[in-house]
Amino acid sequence: MAAEWLARHPWVGWTTWIVFCVSILVQTGPRRFGSTFSVYLDYANKFWLRQPLYDAFTLDGFNYWPSSLLIYIPVLRLDPALAGLIMISIATAVFTWASVKLLDAVLPLSRPVSALTAAGMLLLVNIPAAWFNFKNIQAQILMTSGMMLAATAMMRGRWHLASLWIFLAAVLKPLAIVMLLLCGAVQPRMRLAMIGALIAGFLLPFAFVEWSYLVEQYRAWMLKLAFMAHVMPVDWPYQADFQTMLDTFGIVVPPNVATAIRLVAAFGTLALAWLISRIEGRTIFPLAVLLLTGCYVTLFGPRNEFLSFFVLTPGLTALAFVLLGRDAQDIRGWLLIAAALVLGFSVSFPIDRVAKPLVVTLIYVWLIWLTLAPARWRDVLGEPAANKSP
Repeated sequence: MAAEWLARHPWVGWTTWIVFCVSILVQTGPRRFGSTFSVYLDYANKFWLRQPLYDAFTLDGFNYWPSSLLIYIPVLRLDPALAGLIMISIATAVFTWASVKLLDAVLPLSRPVSALTAAGMLLLVNIPAAWFNFKNIQAQILMTSGMMLAATAMMRGRWHLASLWIFLAAVLKPLAIVMLLLCGAVQPRMRLAMIGALIAGFLLPFAFVEWSYLVEQYRAWMLKLAFMAHVMPVDWPYQADFQTMLDTFGIVVPPNVATAIRLVAAFGTLALAWLISRIEGRTIFPLAVLLLTGCYVTLFGPRNEFLSFFVLTPGLTALAFVLLGRDAQDIRGWLLIAAALVLGFSVSFPIDRVAKPLVVTLIYVWLIWLTLAPARWRDVLGEPAANKSP
């Protein structure tokens, strides 16, 4: 039995993860992170010097909101290699901690192994998806960690703390706004906090630079986002989403149609989140909204890349461990782990541009199927049905 083998060899996952982290740390340098972290530093410096941040007519360059640059201001004066070492050390520690906390919250009290042991295996499964993000010191690491900690806080009933984590995740990378909007729309206990978080995310940079400069940067950012939404998938050579999946099958989706599909998918995802929020269960909505956010971001997010599925794989792995913790032969758990590995490994871009979005599509369909009958969610997560008065 896999669970029994894991209990006898608890060091496997953690040892492999530590070796992975050490290898990342010792190789940290501009030659490895030049395409990503150096860009963050470059644009943080431009922000500090009040220089233009956005080119509204290119797909390359910086495309996050200005708040995302604030975290890099404290390390601007350091050597880039030292700055990178500090940032990846922080990101590694936070993601490791978030993995332990998520599993401790989602696993049932009667568990075959401890959350700490299981976290080692979760980290092991996620190494393929983490590799590119860690090597290039991607903002997605801390964003994903913040989303995981937000889900954990919701499972504990700590709604204000969850709001804070989502806010921090969105500041680090604005794709987390998807989770912010879903939670704010369907959770009354988080609504005011999420509205405040969204406003704070936009206003925070005004504490550091003149309003006239920042207003112009926001205007240019909106133009850049609009430009990104009106290009074909072949225009960005790393894109992997529903457009590239359909394009591989010979179905070309024009940009205006793609934008409409993204909007329909957004409302559909919101409807799913609303339905799931009505299901009784401590862990159901938090884990579901984590998965829904990851699915939407990777399948319908703007310019999603074929190595950017890390936002989804930890949640899939956590759900797999819930299933396998009850029954090591549960095929659903093994399929979820297989999905996390497929999303993590890169075979070749022509394959990744269709295979990875297809996997996410199948997960989306499964989440819809679960939501059509609340008892299915309770069965998957082992949540008891609510007691109702006669």
